[in-house]
Amino acid sequence: MGHTNEQSDREEFRPRVKEFLLDPDRRIDDGGQGEPSKDDLFDAIKKKEFSREAEIFKALGHPIRLKIVYGLLKVGGCNVKNMQECLGLHQATVSQHLIHLKTRGIIQSYRQGLEMVYTVTDSWAKCIVDNIEKNSIKALDNGSE
Repeated sequence: MGHTNEQSDREEFRPRVKEFLLDPDRRIDDGGQGEPSKDDLFDAIKKKEFSREAEIFKALGHPIRLKIVYGLLKVGGCNVKNMQECLGLHQATVSQHLIHLKTRGIIQSYRQGLEMVYTVTDSWAKCIVDNIEKNSIKALDNGSE
């Protein structure tokens, strides 16, 4: 009976961890069973740093920065003046948030004539915003919002 519960636990746990957390370059000893053990999965989780991911979450944890990234992804790139008008904020406030996002490698800028155009370059940030949007649409479809 204990074996069945352990196997059931592993079957529920494995898909979430295996695809998202495990380093694809690291070979896990599966004991000849074709799947890693729970201990191997826990060991892999312990070794995962998540430093970069945590920085992205911190940067996107501010509503204005999240709006900026969302807007940049929607329009493909934008200058400070347009962001300022869209958000209804002072230029200095928008610039501070852009610096925060840029120093964390989430956005980049390039010169287009006299202005700087900002674009989102970080794939994690794109993924996070995409999922926020998908879940917001699902919530609206379900009448939750």
